[in-house]
Amino acid sequence: MLTALAIIFCNFVRGQKIKGLNITDVYTNKARYAPHEKVFILVSLKNDPLKKTSTPDIVQATLKITFWHLGKRVCHEITRSVSVSGQRPIQVAIPWMPPDRDFFGYFVDVRLLGLDGKEMDRSQTAIDVSSEWNRFPRYGYLAHYSKTEGAAPNQWIAELNKFHIDGLEYYDFQDRHEHPLAGSVEHPASHWQDIAGREIDRDVLDEFLTAAHKRNMMNMAYNTSYSAYADAFTDGEGIKLQWATWNTPGGARTLQTAKALNLNGGEDWKTHRLIYMNQNGPDWQNYLFGQMADLFRVYPFDGWHIDTFGTRGAYAYDGNYVNFIAGFLPFIDRAKDVLHKRMVLNTVNTLGQDRTAHSTADFVYSELWEDHETYASILSAASQVHKANPAAGLVFAAYLHRRDGKQRIDPKTTEFNTPSVLLADAVIFASGASHIELGDGSRMLSSEYFPTDTTFSVSPELHSALRHYYDFLTAYENVLRYKVASAPARAVVLDHPSSPNSVPDTIWTIARHKKGMTIVHLINLLGSDDPHWRDIKADRPATPLLTNIKVRIYADQNTRTVGWATPDADGGRFHHLSFTTGSEHGQRYMDIILPSLKYWDMLLLQGSVNP
Repeated sequence: MLTALAIIFCNFVRGQKIKGLNITDVYTNKARYAPHEKVFILVSLKNDPLKKTSTPDIVQATLKITFWHLGKRVCHEITRSVSVSGQRPIQVAIPWMPPDRDFFGYFVDVRLLGLDGKEMDRSQTAIDVSSEWNRFPRYGYLAHYSKTEGAAPNQWIAELNKFHIDGLEYYDFQDRHEHPLAGSVEHPASHWQDIAGREIDRDVLDEFLTAAHKRNMMNMAYNTSYSAYADAFTDGEGIKLQWATWNTPGGARTLQTAKALNLNGGEDWKTHRLIYMNQNGPDWQNYLFGQMADLFRVYPFDGWHIDTFGTRGAYAYDGNYVNFIAGFLPFIDRAKDVLHKRMVLNTVNTLGQDRTAHSTADFVYSELWEDHETYASILSAASQVHKANPAAGLVFAAYLHRRDGKQRIDPKTTEFNTPSVLLADAVIFASGASHIELGDGSRMLSSEYFPTDTTFSVSPELHSALRHYYDFLTAYENVLRYKVASAPARAVVLDHPSSPNSVPDTIWTIARHKKGMTIVHLINLLGSDDPHWRDIKADRPATPLLTNIKVRIYADQNTRTVGWATPDADGGRFHHLSFTTGSEHGQRYMDIILPSLKYWDMLLLQGSVNP
């Protein structure tokens, strides 16, 4: 077992590279791999000589790569000799054939050794071997599609691949909501404008689609289920006002009184109203599905990301109530049956997510709003989905620095706040979900309108930390997600305040179980009395770094081994910990000392008899 001091020192050394040969990056050539597909580990090396000489020195070293699944070595160690001349960086591609197992995550440990056998540097990455993306979705986005906006398809996709992003939502690329394809199937347009008047280039869109497919990323075309431009009823496309909805069962049935989302865009916007159509009506469905089919005939999208706006319902032309939420499941299932494409639907504020969990959607996607802005609400929202369907994948949209009409506070920074991002991700990942936040290369979402992802930048510190978090999410996917349930266990931190209920300024302990394993998460909420993950001011303080934390776990089980891992230290490597056992008031417990806790630690108790 590494001591806390040793782990902290190792991280300091990697953060502050010493002179000599170093590993500058490690990642895989694809975001996800099918069984029997060869993996390539890409290791970037650079030499920073101790002395500047006219004749570049040639540095020889050895790379040793090991592969791990939940702390157990798999396959043989790979050894590769490398030679670096001067300061010219090199990249080494090392092939590996994973074991014949589907839906498995692996941790990859890469060590750089000198000729004397001493370790010069160390790094890591992760591998997801899954025949489908829907079990462990790691969803990202794209929102800029022209060279004038700086779109760089190959570069952006390559960067997102390093985070193992296995699916992309193509936000606001379409011509119009009710007519997404610009031009026709026979003559698609080469350029068009989105709803905000932003330029979209067909060749850029094509480049994104091609680059993403090369990385085994799924491409999902964004469009809503029930909206049309205000002029759609007079532009000759055949849309009828009778397919729209209204706020009351009676009253005038005119375009002016139709239910709509009013947009606060500028003069460049192509419409300032999105009319709410009867999502459950067969006429509107037939029309919209036909339009999406035309889009799919031209562009090789894998599926449809169906957006909704959180509206519970409206009234049809004939006065009958239209229940949007109840209509989600049949809408998804019919769209899939007609279009033969993947489906994902946004259940805004979790409305209808339990029903969507039983649909043919690839996974549940929920946008968290005012009713779900505490850390505790993330876990409760995830639990609702997992109770409805333990096998359902889950992705949350949660916009950390979003400002609303009541709280238009200008943050004193233009950078994402690292503590709020990492704490939110820790809670989301520990809850058995992932977080749509990364996109457009190295950008992140701060609001529901994705093109504003230039408002805040990602600092080098946060970028590095997120690489660790997404490696962790991928490597340990088999204990973080898919049929993970609450465990009949209780964890108490003996030397710091703790709570199983997400009490602010405590260490939050969450106990889960899966197939004979108990998983205990510790989320460090110390240092703040704010229970909310949304950080409007972008000033949530960093949590204190704790070392040698004493944890007592009450559980009636026969534990053979205890393992510890965290994305905040030692690259996320798995370490076996010693433990002692005892009994208190007739209840068995085990005592464990954790080396360190910054934001999130995970304990894995193996050998229990839990189902």
